[in-house]
Amino acid sequence: SDGVVYTHAGPEIAVASTKAFTTQLTALFLFSLYLGMTATRTVSAKEAKRYLQALTEIPSLIQEILKKQDIILSIARKLKGYRNFLYLGRGLQFPIALEGALKLKEISYIHAEGYPAGEMKHGPIALISPEMPVVFLAPANRLREKIMSNMEEVRARDGQIISITT
Repeated sequence: SDGVVYTHAGPEIAVASTKAFTTQLTALFLFSLYLGMTATRTVSAKEAKRYLQALTEIPSLIQEILKKQDIILSIARKLKGYRNFLYLGRGLQFPIALEGALKLKEISYIHAEGYPAGEMKHGPIALISPEMPVVFLAPANRLREKIMSNMEEVRARDGQIISITT
């Protein structure tokens, strides 16, 4: 290979190696930013600085989420008896849905499946019931309205909705 991008994630401690996934995303983000600034010149220095600033804020944002431990535990207790989960995402959220389902499988040994939300009507919709919680990745972006439509379809089938949103 003429070039290598090391993630420097360190040794894998557990099967659900979230740090490996996170460092891969970070490395790809930085590489994409570099290409945008140099090869395609579609990212200005000002934009790059804004993106890098946002990247450095992620650890403090995670700390804010972890402060909500009581809420997270309450939700987990309500869901602990379920044996099947469906994770749905659109666009860039689809691979994150796949990873979320993989992490749930690795940690809990229960069935979890990630699927593109736009394809929900082509298979997974038949599985939706009160016994199968559906995790939606729903950031405030251009696809928000479509993911909300998917949520309505789940609600119409008495499915349980878990929404991860901004």
